[in-house]
Amino acid sequence: MTGRTVPGDLGPEGQKALLDELAEVVTSAAPQDWARLAVEYKCLGRHVELGVGVHDATEQPISWEPPAEVDALFWRLRVGMYEEGRGTWFSAFFRTRTTGPHEIFYNWDNEPPWQPPAESFAHEQRLFPRDGAHQPAWFRRRLEQT
Repeated sequence: MTGRTVPGDLGPEGQKALLDELAEVVTSAAPQDWARLAVEYKCLGRHVELGVGVHDATEQPISWEPPAEVDALFWRLRVGMYEEGRGTWFSAFFRTRTTGPHEIFYNWDNEPPWQPPAESFAHEQRLFPRDGAHQPAWFRRRLEQT
């Protein structure tokens, strides 16, 4: 899948296509002997944190730096999954194995374990507006402090 993503333009088929592309990117770039791979993407405004975990078949960790394209694919998912008034998700956890399907979990409401810069909250609200009913208390509190 190529091209720009417009806020809210990804339906289930578009999401699946991007996830399949993400799976292809990470598995083709994964280190030799990998068996299990996980990527956590956290974003608020334009502040992004990306964490990875890769293990071999004996559960030994393997050092790995994901390709830059991983960030771009998560960003396109985040933009495309925006819902008017609800906003978009704050973090996503993607995992796959050498055998079996990949899976992803989205966090739309809970505060990720991190401390993004204060200006990220206002930027998030400008990029992906949430009405009051969809602003978690932690988000609203930090937004009011900016």
